[in-house]
Amino acid sequence: MNPRGPGGLSRAVSPPGMARAAFRATAVLVGALPAVFPAPTPAAAQTGMPEARATATPVPRPPTIDGVLDEPFWAMIEPVTDFRQRDPVDGAPGSEPTEVRIGYDANALYFGFVFHDSEPSLIRRSILHRGGRIDKDDRVIVALDTYHDRRNAYIFEIGALGTQDDALISDESMTLDDWNWDGVFTSETRVTEDGWVLELEIPFTTIRFPDTDEPTMGIAFMRSIRRKNEIVLWPHIGQEYRSGISQVSRYATLEGLRGLRRGRYAEVKPFAIAGTQRMAGDASFEEQTDVGVDVKYALTSNLTFDLTWNTDFAQVESDNVQINLTRFDLFYPEKREFFLERAGLFQFGTPRQTEVFFSRRVGLQGDIAGGGRLTGQAGALSIGALGLRTRGYSDDALTLPAAWNSVVRLKTDLRPRTTLGGIITSLDHESGWDRSAGLDFSSRFWSSSAFNLWAARVWNPDFSEAPTGPSGSSGGAPGSRDPRAAGSATAASAELVLQNDLYVAGVSRLVIDDGFQPALGFVPRTDQDRWQGRAGVTPRFESSTWARQLMLDVSGHHIRGRDGAKQTHQLGASAGLNFQSGEFANIGFRERFERLETPARISGRRLAAGDYRFRSLYAHARTNDSRTFSGAIAGSIGDFWSGTRTEIGGGVTWITGPHLTIGGRYSWNGVSLPVEDGDFSTHLVSANIQGAVSRKLFANALVQWDNHSRELQANVRIDWIHTPGSDLFVVIDTGYLTGDLLDPRAPRWQRRTGVVKLTYLMAF
Repeated sequence: MNPRGPGGLSRAVSPPGMARAAFRATAVLVGALPAVFPAPTPAAAQTGMPEARATATPVPRPPTIDGVLDEPFWAMIEPVTDFRQRDPVDGAPGSEPTEVRIGYDANALYFGFVFHDSEPSLIRRSILHRGGRIDKDDRVIVALDTYHDRRNAYIFEIGALGTQDDALISDESMTLDDWNWDGVFTSETRVTEDGWVLELEIPFTTIRFPDTDEPTMGIAFMRSIRRKNEIVLWPHIGQEYRSGISQVSRYATLEGLRGLRRGRYAEVKPFAIAGTQRMAGDASFEEQTDVGVDVKYALTSNLTFDLTWNTDFAQVESDNVQINLTRFDLFYPEKREFFLERAGLFQFGTPRQTEVFFSRRVGLQGDIAGGGRLTGQAGALSIGALGLRTRGYSDDALTLPAAWNSVVRLKTDLRPRTTLGGIITSLDHESGWDRSAGLDFSSRFWSSSAFNLWAARVWNPDFSEAPTGPSGSSGGAPGSRDPRAAGSATAASAELVLQNDLYVAGVSRLVIDDGFQPALGFVPRTDQDRWQGRAGVTPRFESSTWARQLMLDVSGHHIRGRDGAKQTHQLGASAGLNFQSGEFANIGFRERFERLETPARISGRRLAAGDYRFRSLYAHARTNDSRTFSGAIAGSIGDFWSGTRTEIGGGVTWITGPHLTIGGRYSWNGVSLPVEDGDFSTHLVSANIQGAVSRKLFANALVQWDNHSRELQANVRIDWIHTPGSDLFVVIDTGYLTGDLLDPRAPRWQRRTGVVKLTYLMAF
């Protein structure tokens, strides 16, 4: 755990007045934007297709959220019932009936679900962790397109035990990172002799929606019957729409809402932290206490301003260890709550290849002193603006001055499922500045096809004086860039993807100048002109008793330098099969060429300049992870640069019940290169133990060891949700060097940290 990053202890600092003043000015300007960018056209006019519709019924009083639909008004509400399968038989009625009743009052939406089940004893229910893998259980997802813009939505997921998770959909797409958003809502379930029942309350203060007298929203429901691997939806979103519940343009229309709570709304979330830590080389433990606050304020019903002061991320879980056997930086995802809400809005570029803004850059070395963020809608215009002040940081390998980290991101609808956007980023510090700007265009058409364009430019005239440090595999440390990046440089991409439920075909071109390294971005490989293509077929076997879908795929890319000289190519083919039982297996082949103009290093081993061609075979299989015992295994064998590489990995998970889940993972690489010390192996072992007393008190322990760092790492995180949206965290993080030490006087303990953090959410 980095003492100045996730899990670290922060020092107090005065809140930055510049950030507040800048965001107040921005708020005044965007107040006039609805007149310039009118609201999107009604959904029916957008799609040109008949829409499913649901009506929310006003209720005389809030229901008691207890999983029992015993309030008289529930019986008076007409339910939504026409759920259709997406899997296993696309379009068929659900094998088990589902009923949804929708009510509301001035403060919240209320849902009453009845999930009929002919075998209630077989309902899967094993997850109590909020934000855990609820998809292992029977579950339901409620999706709300609150602006009815047909591209963005909130996701509320509830398992059969009432366990919650939530996410955000941006531009009809969603990644694993989007599930890290946390909203406040209330749920309770009961298993009955006829199935299971859910009562759900979503406060209007948790979601944002237009400031109109009668707002219209998009809505969709997805139910998972896990033992059958069956998914049913209302309205039906067929397999030709590959993104499933993320296909916001296919949602039904929710009508009937009137007289909802309006006016300013604020959330104030102060925190207090106490802890002790001792890093390698410290003479003793250092005790620290601190306080800070996060504020969320609704400037309008559509625009939200977030202010953070003395930001701390003590509760953020540790990263999974990765061993780098490539020439480029590894990618580590964002896990900090402040950056996760509407994170998709700030995304620009090609994910994990050319990201103009990568929030992980901000605050992992220099602590975040404070700042603000503005997000929301102004008619058809989506708005994101962020400004954060980071403190200076220095150690033996890296020196960073205090800096302002700023981003402005805008995106507007040109027509249904077509958007135009732009981004500006800036890093300003005493040694100079680094800025980038770009435009992007996206058009989604037919069912799941898309055409995407983007272009960006960076300017960093004083970069030769900027702080530098080793690039390593840190996921992109600020300042860790090639000094050749001084000046300005450009990157651009064009992509066409044609796909439905039977086929996929795509081609793209990505061009990155040698100096394209935005200070707030993530670009692991510059100086490339990349052509990439893919084609595949995905036939389904809906009448089969054992096979569900076959996936045949060929893909490849060809990379030249900006001087036209060939650098890399890769070709691959794979075949995978999904089984009706939930198992999956695939095999594949890769052929790769690499040209090194200068010597390079792989795990510290020096490779001479020259041409390298290598081939490999790989296979992977996994079982249904909702079973009591589940597992996965993967392996590959083949050439590796001028030598060979064999890789074996896998893991097992034991779900003992809702209170304890135990998992273990192991991976091994055997590498042989015809260079000095070229025969080596890597081992990575991890254990993950999840325990839960209830949905409000749970813990996770992650223990990891690898023979590259020889560090045994343990991170224990206990979370007590004492009130909705408020937590008490206890985090213990350690790192201990194993094996022989080059210097016997060197300390084995790399860090020993214990932190208690209390947060309390106050809403006004």
